[in-house]
Amino acid sequence: MSNSLFVITGDDEYAIDQKAREIVDQTCPQEEQALGLETIAGDVGLVEDAVAVLQKVLGAIQTVGFFGGKKTVWLRDARMFSASLPGTSEEVKKVVEVLKDLVRAGLPEGHVLVVSGQKFDKRSAFMKAAKDKGEIVEFKLPEKEKEADQAAKDRVSEAWKSLGLKPAGSNVMALFVQVVGGDTRRLIQETEKLATYKGAEDRTVTMDDIRAVVSPGRESISWALADHVGHRKLGPALQVYRQLLFQRENPVGLIFGLESRFRELLILKECQQRKWVRVEGSERYRKAVWNVDAEGEEWLAGLPRDPRKVHPYRTLLLLEQAAKYTLKELVLIQRQLAETHLQLVSSSLPPELALELMLIRIVGRPAVKR
Repeated sequence: MSNSLFVITGDDEYAIDQKAREIVDQTCPQEEQALGLETIAGDVGLVEDAVAVLQKVLGAIQTVGFFGGKKTVWLRDARMFSASLPGTSEEVKKVVEVLKDLVRAGLPEGHVLVVSGQKFDKRSAFMKAAKDKGEIVEFKLPEKEKEADQAAKDRVSEAWKSLGLKPAGSNVMALFVQVVGGDTRRLIQETEKLATYKGAEDRTVTMDDIRAVVSPGRESISWALADHVGHRKLGPALQVYRQLLFQRENPVGLIFGLESRFRELLILKECQQRKWVRVEGSERYRKAVWNVDAEGEEWLAGLPRDPRKVHPYRTLLLLEQAAKYTLKELVLIQRQLAETHLQLVSSSLPPELALELMLIRIVGRPAVKR
């Protein structure tokens, strides 16, 4: 590699760390790393700690290395180049300015600086110097839900292929991503766990395999509550609810999620009854298909969010849940959720108990006769 400065940043923490490690191994082979590599942890939150880390980096860069002067310095998980504390502190900026000048002047012969961390401020003087004098690698996650979902599936597909795993059906991988969430590190960790669970004999992954061993991500566990309620599974719903309370989740936030879920179910139930959406395919390859007339186009256009823009697999799951309720039940539940929401913020009844009673009323009662 001809460059002596590499900056790896963006949104994807796992990809950033992996790329930085790859560059470090290329600039300083593993057999030389005991003496030729200096790794400095930059994950600090206090201003004085950030200043100390940067001064350590400056000292490491200017110290002659072994192996004929060759040396790689890796500032890992750096937090002092972002547009928030400690990066915005004047004390930190002064030391960053010294580092910037050193980069502009050129690092000592045979020395390489690798800087990795999330969400560096591109407008900073250091990043401008890095752009001119080095190489910047950025891993940016898609902002749109559909694109982010596809990017996660692509990462999972590559990881599964490398471990010889094969999905048993078209929706297996979609379920895996929905359960785990979009964090790359967790996707890789859960893939490795799944591969260990499957063993060497059978590498085909089923829906039951995912439900058996894959742990839901923090951002998806509240969806798990809504899913269990949507499927009218009281035991699992209460189990997840109590886990969320143990994690100190706010009941008001949870009821927002339930209100949103039943609003979706009510809309899809209405669309299904008007024959604007239907489920097609075999048990293994089912999918939701839209066929909207002029009246439907006008009706859907007036909604805050067009349900046709939701991922098809998620629409299929929601339709399965909507089938567990009658239209009359969905309307009644929406009203009861609104009343419980008011209770949570105005009643003397503990909010945890109020929401648990609501869950039992929704899921535990017999279905209304159709």
